[in-house]
Amino acid sequence: MIQFNLAPFIVLIELMAAEGTLLFYQEKRKYFPLRILISLIPLAILNLCWGFFSPTFDNLAYALQFMLTVFGICFCYKLKFLSALYWGTAGLTIQHFVFSLTSLIGMAVPKFYDSLIFLAVMLIIVLVFEFVFITRRLGQDFELKENHVKLTVISLIAMMTATFLNSYRMNYLADTNLILITSIYSVICCLLALTLQLGLFQKTQMEQEVQVLEQIIANDKQHYDSAMQNMEMLNMYCHDLKYFLRRNADEVGTYQQQAEKFLAVFDAEISTCNHALDIALSEKSLYCANNDIMFTCMADGQLLDYMDTADIYSLFGNLLSNAIEAVSALSEKEKRMISLTVRRRNDFVHILTENYYDKDLSFHNGLPETTKDDSPLHGYGLKSIRYLTEKYHGNMTVTAEDGIFHVNILLPISN
Repeated sequence: MIQFNLAPFIVLIELMAAEGTLLFYQEKRKYFPLRILISLIPLAILNLCWGFFSPTFDNLAYALQFMLTVFGICFCYKLKFLSALYWGTAGLTIQHFVFSLTSLIGMAVPKFYDSLIFLAVMLIIVLVFEFVFITRRLGQDFELKENHVKLTVISLIAMMTATFLNSYRMNYLADTNLILITSIYSVICCLLALTLQLGLFQKTQMEQEVQVLEQIIANDKQHYDSAMQNMEMLNMYCHDLKYFLRRNADEVGTYQQQAEKFLAVFDAEISTCNHALDIALSEKSLYCANNDIMFTCMADGQLLDYMDTADIYSLFGNLLSNAIEAVSALSEKEKRMISLTVRRRNDFVHILTENYYDKDLSFHNGLPETTKDDSPLHGYGLKSIRYLTEKYHGNMTVTAEDGIFHVNILLPISN
């Protein structure tokens, strides 16, 4: 029989509200409002046909309703099916948490048990907490890794089991002990499932970040190979050109002094007894000299001999690139200064960079948050430095005080 069914409609509203809040920051497909309306059509048909189902098959109908919302997520958002299943399962967990928590409070205060107003208030409260503590912190572009599907399926099975249990208990509403026990079980089950899903999200984000950092370091290795060839060629050309100027001083005339001064910038040799460090410092020193940035360096490169050459180049290249970017934004030219020291401290290599800055910085997980608009594409400089530091079992601390930005790195000296 075709009729409107209130109970599954309320569940659908709760489920879609929970899913929609979680998906707030996800990239939407073109014609998103139209796609939402199209997605609602099969859900509306299912609700109107609910009466054709025997109460025995209510659980199957609820499962079908859930899967329709998952397909709707795929249809409306730029997500693959597995990722849509993840978000749908998280939404189901929150929806079921609202239902179970409302049942518990309704038992304590009977006049609230069947109140739609109370249910709406509870849903709004949970959605606000969901947005503030989950969506705003974790709601970024996300694709579920195939090797994590099993954990999502486990969460889904746990929630479906709780749903079936709560559906079965509706036949025994007079048994308050059963209602109490199943409600408590459902709340615990929801919290555990949500913890698993959030942990899975963070784990996937960390894996994606590590992939990006490894790609950055791989790119730095390629850059190092090119820079080494270019630096050697540049030094050779500078040497030949200086020799030519001295041999032909009469013909060059008054331009000799200016030319040699210009060449001195390119021919400034930095020798730390570590070839990879020399190339990184020479590159950055050359950039600083041509951009009115004072760069001072005291470094014992022999302390880094146990490190991979590409890692040395990437570590110091990113350290100095971050410092250069900060001082380049300063309006006071006298503050465009960068200092770098690499020295031994007991059984550790101590690396310290210092530079002025003039922006308000906020820190998250020990690192300053990027101030650029497209933040997902930035902020990897210091992350890659920390990644390399931890690779060699070291420790990095970042501080900003009195207008000076400090990066301190301690690396144990390999025996």
